Amino acid sequence: MFESHLKYISKGDLLTGDANYGYFRILKAVKKTKAEFCIRMSQSTNFIQRFLASGRKDVVTEWEPSAITIKNCKEHGVDFTPFRVRLVRIDLSNGETEVLALSLLDQDKYGYDCIKGLYDKRWGVEEEIKKFMQRLMIEFFSSKKENGVLQDFYANIFMLNLVSFLTEPVVEQVYTSSRHCKYRRQVNWTAALGDVRQRVVLLFLRSIDKIDSIIKSFWESFKINTEAIKPGRKFPRDKRKKGARQKAFMPYKPAW
Repeated sequence: MFESHLKYISKGDLLTGDANYGYFRILKAVKKTKAEFCIRMSQSTNFIQRFLASGRKDVVTEWEPSAITIKNCKEHGVDFTPFRVRLVRIDLSNGETEVLALSLLDQDKYGYDCIKGLYDKRWGVEEEIKKFMQRLMIEFFSSKKENGVLQDFYANIFMLNLVSFLTEPVVEQVYTSSRHCKYRRQVNWTAALGDVRQRVVLLFLRSIDKIDSIIKSFWESFKINTEAIKPGRKFPRDKRKKGARQKAFMPYKPAW
């Protein structure tokens, strides 16, 4: 799926990705598109382990592929000649260490602190994915047939857009009104989703003159159901083996 999307990036773009994409073949495929990259590396490879053992934090080096990597590249039709890559070590406040691989080789133009903040830019996208997976439960289907799966999928996309549209007018109000609190507050998206799911049918069944009051009642609910914005929160990474986490590929969907 990742490789099928490479045709949509080109020179001038910068791709970020987590450790699932931190491998020689993937980075070479990205380089072929002329796009830049900032990707967290898997620390299981000898290449990254040697970098960590060196004790250095920011280095531009030549990546020589291993025999296994060369075989993998050949199987996927990817060039396996060595290439220069920049490795940056980030020590997190929770004691963990990240290694980022970058095509931005100019260490003066793109300093260490700049790189440290760059990878965090992907967090907003990851939070949106969390909405799909954990809030909308988009992997739960009420049917095994293609049309039923598509119906569930697009209904969830519609709900996501509708909730985003309805919450937009009060987002700034909630943030501004909490300026005297210890933490600024934001609309609780999960609560908003639950509220809209339960009452969305009213927007289609009530007369036009009632719609305005229904939308205003949504806004009042969003202003009441808020959550604190706590900057710098860290959670321990789930290091269980792949497959140990609970999957959501069940053909049943809980009712809201």
